[in-house]
Amino acid sequence: MDLQQFLTIKDLMNFQYCPRIVYFERVLKIPQATTIKELKGRELHSLFNKKSKRNKIIKEFPKLPKKYGVYLESNELNLRTVLDCMIINQDKKEAFPIEYKYSKKPRKLYNSQKIQVFAECLLINRLFGYSTPFAFIKFEQSNELVKIKISNSDIAKVKETIKGINEIIVTEIMPKPTTFSKRCKDCCYVKLCRRI
Repeated sequence: MDLQQFLTIKDLMNFQYCPRIVYFERVLKIPQATTIKELKGRELHSLFNKKSKRNKIIKEFPKLPKKYGVYLESNELNLRTVLDCMIINQDKKEAFPIEYKYSKKPRKLYNSQKIQVFAECLLINRLFGYSTPFAFIKFEQSNELVKIKISNSDIAKVKETIKGINEIIVTEIMPKPTTFSKRCKDCCYVKLCRRI
């Protein structure tokens, strides 16, 4: 199966949000519009790196080393990403990914946010051999840190998502849209969907 190029975490997040985004981007090659929120978030990642180097982002691991901008790529999974930050406990062979979001913490974490850290945990495990019992998301605007316990079913969800994306790319069949119609209002593909 020639999928031509690696999938990214953004593909996994898009699939969770609405599988049709993957179809428009990966099959029809129509790029997704970048939002002002995304641009602002990218701009503030460097600020996060500087602040977190000076401060203890996670108080339970005050002395463990942190790595920033960790490039992760797996041929086996056909997946790549750049991790915001990773805390490493060499003695226990554990690692903890940290994702930075320039937003407020939602009442309930979105599936797209969860699939991102689940996929990062899977890549860390495959590439470095570290176990990843937890992951973290730092929400800048509300200054909150969320700790997420990682289970085998979470990792299985990543594999299932990759399989679903690959199926869309290989078959070139447009999937059903999200069941959450509110998501369509802000989607850059909404006019295309109405024509089909």
